[in-house]
Amino acid sequence: MRKQELFLNPFGRMTASLIICISLASTLTLAQSTPRASHSADMLPTPVAGESWLRHLARSFDETSMGKTGRLGPAEAVAELKNANFVSTAEHPTATVALRGADLYRMNCRGCHGETGAGAPPEINSVINPVRATSAQLMLQRVKATGADMSRADAQHLAQQSRTMLLDRLHHGGQDMPAFPHLSEAEVASLVAYLRQLAGVPGAENEQTMVRVQRMRIGEHIAKSSCHTCHGAAGPNPTLQQLYQGEIPPLSTLPSRVTRSEFVRKVTQGAPITMGDPPQLLRGRMPVFYYLSEEEAEDVYLYLTAYPPYPYAVLEAEASSATPPAALNNEDRTPPAIPISSASLAPTVRAGPSSDSEFLVLSTLVLGLLALAAVACGLWFTICELRRLSGNSEHETSKAKNSHKMPSGQLDPEMAA
Repeated sequence: MRKQELFLNPFGRMTASLIICISLASTLTLAQSTPRASHSADMLPTPVAGESWLRHLARSFDETSMGKTGRLGPAEAVAELKNANFVSTAEHPTATVALRGADLYRMNCRGCHGETGAGAPPEINSVINPVRATSAQLMLQRVKATGADMSRADAQHLAQQSRTMLLDRLHHGGQDMPAFPHLSEAEVASLVAYLRQLAGVPGAENEQTMVRVQRMRIGEHIAKSSCHTCHGAAGPNPTLQQLYQGEIPPLSTLPSRVTRSEFVRKVTQGAPITMGDPPQLLRGRMPVFYYLSEEEAEDVYLYLTAYPPYPYAVLEAEASSATPPAALNNEDRTPPAIPISSASLAPTVRAGPSSDSEFLVLSTLVLGLLALAAVACGLWFTICELRRLSGNSEHETSKAKNSHKMPSGQLDPEMAA
């Protein structure tokens, strides 16, 4: 009877409804705050900036494996390839295409880590073992194979730490690895899913996702991850003798050196170049990126033309100006007051959480406080109701005892009234 009275009490019903509504709202807000793949087209392309990664590491092209595919272009005997006609098949630069994680790996990682992710030890580490460490199941199997024991909770904790370290390496780089601030959240998620599949993580094939990007973003991926490893953003064009001695031309002078068709042929199939004193046609040092399509190579040329490379390192990762980059020349760009030296140059890192993420966190905290307040109010009303019901019960018990003690024929004063 007491439970029914408490449930039918209007304060009890109101408190229960308030608690249920706030709990549902908190659950929906937490679900919305979970990171979701954003459309990559929301992230505007920005120019390549600063010195090459090899110059940043103070290494020459000949003494490193970075940025090399293992394939060289044709010798001078097939020089006619350089002048082969290329028929452009690229769509409008603003058209969107779908990229898989495998595509993002080709454009950003394969030049150094290779097709299988094995790298070139000891200089370039493999990505397989660090990615396998993000799987609790594989970690338990590895520990069990050594005869040791580990709980699933500990394995999941270590796997989460490994995943955090992997994402941190992608965003901030490492001692010998550049950062990739040009990757959007959706692209990072798609790339990591492919890395897990490449590493043989169970169930990774079900995690694969695709992102839609503009063709200009494809050129940005390849230029910033593959080309910028060896080529600086801007600077003077080397002489033929300097090319022969190992100088690498900057990306800013690309349109003045080769045509679009020559560039596509050079990237995808290779072509000899003229260098030395006296001038002669030689193979050159640039490797062939045979795993890139002609359309993707053309996207690089269009991107470098529309977004002229910037000579200095910049702090912003996203373009905030509405002025089209193609309308700006290198001479029109105002350099920073204090140029960043090569010794202090650091990879560009995206800013912290967006305003949307901050709003979701704040709204979650507010709803949590409201839920606690509702629970407190509910407990207070419950305690008051229990006290009231307990008092009524004691009063009724007392009246019943008094009625048994009255003489026969004498009525209870309250009932007589």
